[in-house]
Amino acid sequence: MNEMIYNPLKEFDSKFKSLHLENTKKHFEALTLRSGIDVEANRKTVKEYVSCNEQLTMLRKKLTWIRVLRVLCCITLLLIPLVIIKLTPRIRGLRGDVVLAENKAAELLSEATRQMTPLCALFSERDALDIIEATVPMLSFAPCFSVEQEENMIINYDFCDHNNAEQSSLAVLAGHYNENPFVFEKRLTHKMGEAVYHGYKVIRWTESYRGSDGKRRTRTRTQTLHASVIKPKPIYTTEVLLSYCAQGGPDLSFTRDATHLDEKSEREIDRYVKRGEKKLKRLTDEAIKENRDFTSMSNADFEVLFDALDRTDEVQFRTLFTPLAQTNMVDLIRSKSGYGDDFHFIKEKRTNRIQTEHSRTRAITLSPDAYVSYSYDTAKESFIDKNAEYFKAVYFDFAPLWAIPLYQERPVHSLEPVPEYAQSYAYKECEALANAVPPKHVVHPRTKTPAILKSSFVGTKDGADEVSVLAYSYDIEKRIDFIPVLGGDGRFHSVPVPWDDYLPLEESRHFLISTAERAMGTNILGRRGELCIFD
Repeated sequence: MNEMIYNPLKEFDSKFKSLHLENTKKHFEALTLRSGIDVEANRKTVKEYVSCNEQLTMLRKKLTWIRVLRVLCCITLLLIPLVIIKLTPRIRGLRGDVVLAENKAAELLSEATRQMTPLCALFSERDALDIIEATVPMLSFAPCFSVEQEENMIINYDFCDHNNAEQSSLAVLAGHYNENPFVFEKRLTHKMGEAVYHGYKVIRWTESYRGSDGKRRTRTRTQTLHASVIKPKPIYTTEVLLSYCAQGGPDLSFTRDATHLDEKSEREIDRYVKRGEKKLKRLTDEAIKENRDFTSMSNADFEVLFDALDRTDEVQFRTLFTPLAQTNMVDLIRSKSGYGDDFHFIKEKRTNRIQTEHSRTRAITLSPDAYVSYSYDTAKESFIDKNAEYFKAVYFDFAPLWAIPLYQERPVHSLEPVPEYAQSYAYKECEALANAVPPKHVVHPRTKTPAILKSSFVGTKDGADEVSVLAYSYDIEKRIDFIPVLGGDGRFHSVPVPWDDYLPLEESRHFLISTAERAMGTNILGRRGELCIFD
């Protein structure tokens, strides 16, 4: 039965954490049953392998110590007969024992791996998603980010950042929460920054001086001159972003940044709120004088801690943040459980963007490689631990949105119909697939930096999307600037400063995108889930 989440923070500890653990164990047991592996046989093999490895370690240590002893004996010439009679045969015997133990360990490891192969072959990226869907039934994940969902988000929810030439999707994960569309995106972002380059030059000169005896003498002086230049340099960063579309507050926009107040004591937070109250009163007074649309809400805790003072519509802001939503948000921000206040919240009309610091570097989907093992018990433990970690990260990405009851309601207003498209996959999905292709097939041959890949739809070919991928990158050429610097000899010297000149490059390639089934027999260059990119 689909149920709303009325308090995301409390319900995680009281309900969802244990429910997810239960579902994870059930899912793993179901995979075990499907695989048909003999669990006890694997445990026996692994036990023998561990025992053999322990024995091997002891033999290697013993062999090492006897070798050291032999060297020490050889240093003392009188003990050479002892080396010949006693130690050398013993070393040969230990070497044989080590080889036998190594071979036995390799055989046992191979056998344990073979026993686990049917189970490991069943692991997939869908496992983690299926378990989350079973835990939070209103949450569903799509097999791919379709063009229908992307266009629906653009037409009906103000989602409009796919044309940004400074960003490229590395991975996407789309879905719906109670029919409200969302997409997780891991993306590479480019911007031009600056780099400081340094150069040095050692100069020497001769100067005369009068000694203590009154006679004139000469001496050689040296000095290291320094110069620097500032030059443009591309800066690349990666980030994970959750874009959630909902109809609540259709004209409202605001931003709020993470404060990490959860790291402070209750007394420090209370002081922070009191200082914020004075600021709110001043802003309210100024807004009244200037006839602007801003009025502080009565819940000072919420106003100060959430700090969305750049909101564009007071009425819609209050409609969205009911007393329950305010309480939930304050609980999240103040909480020392979960991840605390590590979330940035950007609302742009009907699109809400959540960036959390705990998800900044995580993978969008959980790779089965995280828990593949030759040991059943190790695989099970890893499966449970990795899925618990993944669920917690995803849950608290959604938590600021679930804190607002209105965002959990099914869309009820009439939406504009989405036209039919020949294209099957969203632009961001195509970019993610292009980023899975080895760079040599995509970027310019002289590329020496990461590349921003952008896709455009060309047409359909044999049931696949044909896309054009444009790669923006840079070549790097070494340059030297000579900067005049005044030396201690009273003359200017040209100090060489080497620097990198980033030269823009572009490369366009065509690819086909379709399901793995349709891509069979082609030159597959990259995969993401069930989708393949090929030429």
